[in-house]
Amino acid sequence: MKMLSREGVEMMEVKSIEREGERLIIRGKVMGSMPTTICLRPEDIWAAWHLMSWDVICRLPLMLLKGFRRRRVLRRS
Repeated sequence: MKMLSREGVEMMEVKSIEREGERLIIRGKVMGSMPTTICLRPEDIWAAWHLMSWDVICRLPLMLLKGFRRRRVLRRS
């Protein structure tokens, strides 16, 4: 998964998201060259949830469905 800036510049490439005990471990590269491991505690995940507006939270299922469909089309090509 790639996270891009508004200008289309790759900011982070996520290689994996795993669970380690109660934490989520995110491994990837920042700015295309710096390997990084990010640890999210349950309270950090809860804080991230609060950063999202209700509009975003309500649209997440639709966004997931659109992403699923687009990935299927890309795999067929």
